[in-house]
Amino acid sequence: MNRRLRLLISCLLIFAGLVYLFAWSSVFSVKAITFEGLPAEVSTTTLLSKTHIRVGEKLARIEPRAIENNLRELSWVDSVAVDRNWIHGEVHVNVKARVPVGIFRGRVLDSSGTLFDLPGKVPAGLPEVSAATPELGLEAIALFTSLPIDIRSGLISVNAKNQSAISSIQNNSGQRLKIMWGTSKQIDLKVSVYRALLALPENRDIKVMNLSAPHAPIVK
Repeated sequence: MNRRLRLLISCLLIFAGLVYLFAWSSVFSVKAITFEGLPAEVSTTTLLSKTHIRVGEKLARIEPRAIENNLRELSWVDSVAVDRNWIHGEVHVNVKARVPVGIFRGRVLDSSGTLFDLPGKVPAGLPEVSAATPELGLEAIALFTSLPIDIRSGLISVNAKNQSAISSIQNNSGQRLKIMWGTSKQIDLKVSVYRALLALPENRDIKVMNLSAPHAPIVK
């Protein structure tokens, strides 16, 4: 047997040994499954059934991408990352949940405008987004998500009668203030005008602010 043939056989034996070690032996098997980032309302048992991972299963047979795709089918899941620890035999699942910022037609939405269902109760204080059609609802959501977080946090509701008549009800120091934004165009300028008008002492008790024409705002 020549040297090259012996080398080839040795390589094949090593390869076969590695295949057996990773795919068939109990050395590299799942010994623990851990989760991170789950909302308080979601149990690990619920997600475990969705991953189809079992303790004792071979780590080599775990497909992280397939598990991530399965979990992303849950509407409240924003992103998932699955890692396998070959030394400790641990599968770690890191879940990032969507953060609700408003309510549209009975469902919550996040800052990207994605509608989803929460696994638990809807948090109190989320603004209602109302519109006659889904298309107008998207317009209202687009304006809503483009507002700075400090303004969004004080919103009570957002309404879209048509594409040029989007308005919101704002909590202004305990008083309800109606903001007529018009469209979502020039939103940065409208926000600047909004802040400047509220800073004026004479506007302390206003009930309506019309910013549809930001260069000529109206307060009442």
